[in-house]
Amino acid sequence: MPVQTRVWFRIPALLGLLAAGAVALSGSGCRQKLPIDEGTVVIALSGAPSALDPRIATDAYSGQLLQMTHPGLLRCDPSGGPVPDLARSWESPSPTELVFRLRPGVRFHDGRELTSADVRYTFEWILDPKNRSPHKAAFDKIAAIETPDRLTVRFRLKEPFAPFATEMTRGIVPVGTPARGYAPPIGAGPFRVEDFEPGDSVTLARFDGYFGGRPEISRVVVKFIPDSTLRFLELKMGSVNFVLNGIDPEMLPEAMKNPNLVAEEAPGSNASYLGYNVRDRYLSDVRVRRALAMAIDRDAIIRTLWLGKADRADSILAPGFWGHADGLPEIPFDLAGAKRLLDEAGFRDPDGDGPALRFTLSYKTSQNALRLRIATAIQEQLRKSGIGLDIRSYEWGTFFGDIKNGNFQLYSLTWVGLRDPDIFHLAFHSGMMPPAGANRNRYRNEEIDRLTEEGQREQDRGKRKLIYGRVQQILARELPVFPLWINRNILVRDRRLTGFTITPDEDYSFVRFMKIAAPPTGAKP
Repeated sequence: MPVQTRVWFRIPALLGLLAAGAVALSGSGCRQKLPIDEGTVVIALSGAPSALDPRIATDAYSGQLLQMTHPGLLRCDPSGGPVPDLARSWESPSPTELVFRLRPGVRFHDGRELTSADVRYTFEWILDPKNRSPHKAAFDKIAAIETPDRLTVRFRLKEPFAPFATEMTRGIVPVGTPARGYAPPIGAGPFRVEDFEPGDSVTLARFDGYFGGRPEISRVVVKFIPDSTLRFLELKMGSVNFVLNGIDPEMLPEAMKNPNLVAEEAPGSNASYLGYNVRDRYLSDVRVRRALAMAIDRDAIIRTLWLGKADRADSILAPGFWGHADGLPEIPFDLAGAKRLLDEAGFRDPDGDGPALRFTLSYKTSQNALRLRIATAIQEQLRKSGIGLDIRSYEWGTFFGDIKNGNFQLYSLTWVGLRDPDIFHLAFHSGMMPPAGANRNRYRNEEIDRLTEEGQREQDRGKRKLIYGRVQQILARELPVFPLWINRNILVRDRRLTGFTITPDEDYSFVRFMKIAAPPTGAKP
């Protein structure tokens, strides 16, 4: 059931919870043993994964877990470029051919050797229409997959496809592995799935046979904690040791009072945006979409709710990314201009500045507390232009399902892990409406279709930048989505944890490098 949200935890209520937690931990005054003391790191995610199968999972939480369990032929380095993973090398003899040489001796978690047959099986499974993989469209340029020997895989493409290397980060599973709902398939990563309780947690055990070297940490428990207050409380108490972008900015000062915790900040690439259903009665008119954008004071939200931990966006690509367009038009906060556009669109304010509304829209979001506060801020800002907002929050699975099914007027999401401007094809090409792709807004534009197809074929990065620059200019004019801000990455961790590298795209594969140092003298949980 949707939750009408107007109230959230504030610091006074939170301090009461913390006091109760401190009493529970103190007991007789003896230090309580925590998982980290036994070599286990507990990570908190703000949502639960939809699946732990790389062939069908689409959400960010699934992707972050799979980075620890299911490597692909390639992975992305901190700058976003493809580098070897299961493949020790690769080459492109022609624009329509890629050849991968696998590392010898790679083992799956059950001891089986990983060979070219497993790679071929994984991608043929995805391409098989009867399996209905949401990733099929990403690989439909494949004409044939050849395995001339146990360690060589050759992909022949129907036509040149520039983003193909970045798609090779998809996790590999053994030959004959069926999709079994929530049951995760075998992987070959640094950690194996030991236990999975959908909606609650997953326990990962160190895989001593990992080809990249035995991880230092013996076990990782990943808890799914949608409530930001509970994530914060568990972090303070020590029952969670690691939270990346899951602590609300207003709670950071309180978190830093704990001597066992440290915070790190790094540039991010994750883009939050407002999504419009462009088939809706109101939102099909670009003037209405632009009016909504102009009525939202992003700077005020960044200042008051993000406490400056985000930067205003003009595209779903971060400014530092090579495909980001220069000189995109600014969409200013302009309440008077927003009202004029609404009048031009035929939605006049029935009573001037009185309480009556031009119309009311439904806004869907998750039950994340910060996202709900942002929704409430947007609700108040739009009210000043004469637009009502009915906020409906759902648990993650229901919310994301509604967005994929087109059951919304407005929503807000964040693009995570963007590695190639081909995202514009996935998210805005008319052939990429779910379940084929991620055009959740049901947007159609023949020029966007043509340009994103051209961008896939073009091999020269400079020319691709020009192509995607035109794409971003069109999207800035038509606004099927309104880019809100680029989030900065904030990691709060137990100070004993070292070795994790914060990347712009929140890559969790670096968990394998983490170490647990001895607790500092005098430290208390």
